[in-house]
Amino acid sequence: MKKTVILSLCASVLMSVCAPTMIFAKQEEGQWSELPVATLEEGRALTEDLSLISKNRAKYVFLFIGDGMGNIPVSAAEYYLGPDNGDEGNGQAVAQPLNFAKFPVVGLQNPTDADHYVPDSAGTATAFGNGVKIDSNVIGLTPGYTEQTESIAEKAQAQGKAVGILSTVTLNHATPAAFYSNVEHRRNYYEIGEQMAASNFEYFAGGSLGKRTGAEDDQKDLYEVLEEKGYMVADTQEEFDTITADTEKVYAPASVLSESDGSSMKYAIDRQEGEPTLADMVAKGIEVLSANEEGFFMMTESGKIDWAEHANDAATTIKEVIDFQDSIQEAIDFYYEHPEETLIVVTADHPTGGFTIGNSETGYNSYFHLLDNQKVSQEQFDVIFAKAKEENPEMTFEDAVPLLEENFGFIFDLEAEEVVKTAGEVEKAAEEGEEEAKDLMLVTPYELAELRYAFEQTMKPYEERNLGQADIIKGYHAYEPLSIAATRLLARKAGLAFTTVDHSPEKVPVFAIGAGAAMFEGNFENTDIAYKILAAMGLYEGGDTKMAPLEVTKKFSGSIEENDKEEASKETVEVEEVSEESVEESSDSETSEESSEDSSAEESSNSEEEPEEVIESSAE
Repeated sequence: MKKTVILSLCASVLMSVCAPTMIFAKQEEGQWSELPVATLEEGRALTEDLSLISKNRAKYVFLFIGDGMGNIPVSAAEYYLGPDNGDEGNGQAVAQPLNFAKFPVVGLQNPTDADHYVPDSAGTATAFGNGVKIDSNVIGLTPGYTEQTESIAEKAQAQGKAVGILSTVTLNHATPAAFYSNVEHRRNYYEIGEQMAASNFEYFAGGSLGKRTGAEDDQKDLYEVLEEKGYMVADTQEEFDTITADTEKVYAPASVLSESDGSSMKYAIDRQEGEPTLADMVAKGIEVLSANEEGFFMMTESGKIDWAEHANDAATTIKEVIDFQDSIQEAIDFYYEHPEETLIVVTADHPTGGFTIGNSETGYNSYFHLLDNQKVSQEQFDVIFAKAKEENPEMTFEDAVPLLEENFGFIFDLEAEEVVKTAGEVEKAAEEGEEEAKDLMLVTPYELAELRYAFEQTMKPYEERNLGQADIIKGYHAYEPLSIAATRLLARKAGLAFTTVDHSPEKVPVFAIGAGAAMFEGNFENTDIAYKILAAMGLYEGGDTKMAPLEVTKKFSGSIEENDKEEASKETVEVEEVSEESVEESSDSETSEESSEDSSAEESSNSEEEPEEVIESSAE
């Protein structure tokens, strides 16, 4: 009976997910004996489509970086696109894979920096863009600033390929900068911008530039510096539309930028119909770069996935990831036109926000549909709230409630009080069916108190705001308290959660398709991405890939120097063991030679006519 129940439950899962063929067959007598039996799907693929991989040299290379896009944002986007497993989806949970998640090769890379387990974008971008582990905040220099690194984009350029660098954030930000710049700190924006102008890369696009006139606003505008270096700066839609394959060097900042910072591209959730997208930038880049007969290298960063997670803004994060796949589709379409010569790699520099799916309040239920109540990003809500505060400096929390209702969909009962029940009372009410169904967007008294406190902190000048432990945990020290309180609250109601407003170091996925894609399978360091891309382009041959025998990993002890000495000692022992083996082999060889000499001597004495040189030859 137990066996029958288990089989039937498995069958019901298969019926809902795979829609298999149903047949009636004889079963054991029992509770489920009259139910149909589910048969497995016919012809279901057991492996990825390996025809999408080739061993050819990659003439065209696309590297897509979803900044902050660890495993969870990808999963959350795929679950958001599917039915909820909460009320709206009637209990269904079927992920809808993003286009790049269907690539035939998937790997994992370790994002740590040389000096931090929790990395930053400067160190990680230098690692996968230059093949060198460096300290956090440094771009394109080895630890101790002893050497400059050369990026894979620069190496591709040296071989005659055209190069494009794109990002939704400023083009002198850490990730794009790692492909053309060498500076001691990622905040050296003006110096990075000067190196951008000197790169001679054919195509830059996306965000504007940070600190365009220097940290003190006393230097030549970087746009002017770029123009002096021969770049066309196309910062209007009309100018962007005139860009063609004949345009020699171009920098195309989006014609419409974020209202919050005036330098990054708009979030997908805030973008209006007809405003520029990252997909537009990629499409134009393909048009410009593909005119080069030697091919091209294009790095495209969706930089604001990371920014949304820093702000603990789940709705904006998910919609940014979904928008990212639109830009990747432009490369995929190009791949289908040049399948034997194109490589597409999609990865991230690090995860952000400690983003997770699941929290104690919703248990095993996820309510992704609730995210659609959010109409603007946390960034744009800051702008909306700032304008409201400017119009009403004496604003009260009650005055702010309509803003929270309109932009996040919360339902308020300002007079509600929490009724705390014991575990026994809750259990009894559930048994008797006395639990009241509540709107999932209803703000509880506990949540109301949190929003009130956040509002009070937001209304204070920054220097007067609290910086207690609870405030820092909630990110109030880094963001407008009311804005991040609202995004965190909506995330919780949807069944999601965040643990930090900073980065985290868990391994991130790598997706690959096309020429050389097979190299990206497995578990490797982020520096390996640079080597693999170079190898795919025929610019790196690589060494012996044979692994040492696998064994249990032991705890690292002592300093790096001591560990290196220990490893060196192991190598010495191994060398000594090899030497002993050589001595034994040599001894055996000598014994064999002596035996041969004796044998030859005997033969010689029996045959006096054989000359001496023949005897010596025999002994050798």
